[in-house]
Amino acid sequence: MDQIEQPEAGQQHLLGTLQVWKHSVPDSRTAVLPPHTRHPNPLVIGDSVVASVFSSGTICSVHKRSGEPQWSYTVDGYAGAQVVHVDGRIYAKSSRTLYCLDAARGTPHWSFSPLQAGRETIYSGPTYHRGRVFIGDRAGMFHSLDALSGKRLWSRKLSTRERNQVNATAAIHDDIVVIGCNAAVIVAYDIQTGREIWQQSIDGPCTSEILAQGGTVFATTSSSIYGLDAATGEIGFHKNWPSLRVRAVVLCRDSWIAALAPEVPPTGGEKMVAFKGTCELFDVKAAEFIVGIRFDEESGLLYESRIGGLGIVDPSTGRRLHNIYRDDDLFNCGLVDLDDGRIYVMDMDGGIYCLRSPAQARPM
Repeated sequence: MDQIEQPEAGQQHLLGTLQVWKHSVPDSRTAVLPPHTRHPNPLVIGDSVVASVFSSGTICSVHKRSGEPQWSYTVDGYAGAQVVHVDGRIYAKSSRTLYCLDAARGTPHWSFSPLQAGRETIYSGPTYHRGRVFIGDRAGMFHSLDALSGKRLWSRKLSTRERNQVNATAAIHDDIVVIGCNAAVIVAYDIQTGREIWQQSIDGPCTSEILAQGGTVFATTSSSIYGLDAATGEIGFHKNWPSLRVRAVVLCRDSWIAALAPEVPPTGGEKMVAFKGTCELFDVKAAEFIVGIRFDEESGLLYESRIGGLGIVDPSTGRRLHNIYRDDDLFNCGLVDLDDGRIYVMDMDGGIYCLRSPAQARPM
């Protein structure tokens, strides 16, 4: 895949015209994973930009203003697609271990490996809430850990069915934590005790992050999006696209947006849809090869990460306002972070960029 036709946009921008600085992470080969969560990678933390680099399997920090390296920590396998920051601590993972690192120095406070055997035992991402960290494993278990010590507070098996791996990332609603698994089940637990509150069956494996908005939690399968009552698990709505796959879902204040793509080649049927509750707001043609979308609350804009470029989209209409790309090769990037008029993004080759944002309008 050498060339991808760039999608239509209000303005086209070459990456180099917006670049403030670039840092190349050493020994990177495939730095970015499809996110499957809402968390940006890299993440701005104070004066630092912290990235989880899939391969070479490192968590690293660079200075926000210059891109100069600050620290790097090597994990025990491939690194995950996100980092979570709370009170000076970073929660990040490899394919087998969850780490708690000091955000300023990169030194470890603790680590948690749920299984002693197996090359890849964690695909789930960490969720933090009020002194606890929640994460699933590929043996079908869901764990609640003390965030300061890493001590296991409780663990539960979501399902006894086959293929019950917990690869999803949890959501929090009031005093319950909601998680899904590959056995097509969504389960809610009491945060303090681990007592099961409700369980709901869906039409396929749930491997993405559960999202919470108001009293609704959103669960995604390969071609469906469910809205479940967060207190009871009752299905409030179910949107299904039989010939399309759900590539990404994001919450935008009181609406939600999904990027959809054909299940099998050829491409050309991609679209972006938006709903407020069960009311459709728009259904428009989308770009090819979207891997993630992220809504930025401050600017009110949607940032579209693709194989081939980065789009800035008006979430009220689905119209692409700006497109950022390279003309010499593909710009494959993960979910962006934004801070003080700058865009921070990492590409597949391990380049961490600080870009000037071309987006000035605030459509929402």
